[in-house]
Amino acid sequence: MLAIINSMTGYATHTLQLENLTILFDIRSVNHRFFDLNIKMSEDLRCLEPIIRDKISSKFTRGKFDIKITSKSNASSSVLNMTLNNAYLDRYADILQQISEKINVSPPNAIQIMELSGVVTHTAQEPEQFKNVILQSLDQLLEELQISTQTEGTKLAAVILAKILQIKSIVDDAIKIIPTIRNSYKERLKQKLVEALSESMQNEQRFQQEFAYFCQKIDVDEELTRLQSHITQSLNLINLGGNIGKKFDFITQEMHREANTFGAKSVSIETSELAVNLKVLIEQIKEQIQNIA
Repeated sequence: MLAIINSMTGYATHTLQLENLTILFDIRSVNHRFFDLNIKMSEDLRCLEPIIRDKISSKFTRGKFDIKITSKSNASSSVLNMTLNNAYLDRYADILQQISEKINVSPPNAIQIMELSGVVTHTAQEPEQFKNVILQSLDQLLEELQISTQTEGTKLAAVILAKILQIKSIVDDAIKIIPTIRNSYKERLKQKLVEALSESMQNEQRFQQEFAYFCQKIDVDEELTRLQSHITQSLNLINLGGNIGKKFDFITQEMHREANTFGAKSVSIETSELAVNLKVLIEQIKEQIQNIA
C-alpha cells in the first residue's frame, strides 16, 4: 500500500447551521510554487480573518488556496431581530400629518411604513458569539480538503511509481547491453585494422589505443549508477509520503541531466532508444509532481 502523498489540488465545502444564521464555507486549491491564500468573506465575519489565515497556513505549505465564507440570516431570525424605532416612527407620523393637511393623499399602510428608512432596525449578531463554532467548522472544512488532496495524491503516486519502475527497467536493460556493445565494437574495430594493415605489434598497439578511446567515449557507468541512486531515492520518497514535491522536483532534474549525458554518449541504436525513452518518462514524472505539495 502506498504512503499518503499530498496533492495541491483539492476541494471542500461545508455548511454551518446556527439558530439564526447559516454560514457557508467553500475552499479549493490548485498547484503553485509557493503558498498563496485568497480569502473572501462576509464583512460581519471579517474580524476572524487573521485566525482563519493562521489555521490554513499551519496545515498547508504549498499551493494556491481560494476560500469563501459567507453568512446568511435565516428568515425567522430576521423577524426576531427586528426592533421598532419609535423616535423615527413618531417623526414620520408628524411629517405625514403635515402632508395630509396640505394635500389629499391616501395614508400609507403598515408594510409601507416598515420600509421607511430607520423605522425598523435589525439587531446584528456579533461573530464573537459563535466564534468557536465557526472555527470548529473551519477545522472540519480543512480536514475534508486534506482528504481531497490526499485522494488526488494517491492517484498521482500510483502513476509516478509506475513510471519510476519503467525507468528502472530501462536502466537495468542499459547495464546489460553496454558490455555487448563494447565487445561488438571491439570486434568490428579489430577487423578493420586487420584488413587495413598487416598483423604486427604496432597494429595491436593502435588497436588498443582506438579501443581504449572508444571505451572512454561511451563510458556511461557513472550515469547509470547515478540513475540507479535517483531511482532508489524516488522510491524512498514515495514510501515516505507527505509533502515531497520539492524534493521530487530536484531528483527529476538530476535524473534528466544523467539521461541527457547517457544519450549524448550513445553509439548504438539500442542505447539511443533507451535514452529517448528515459527522457520521455522523466518529463512525464516532472509534469505529475507539479501537483504534489
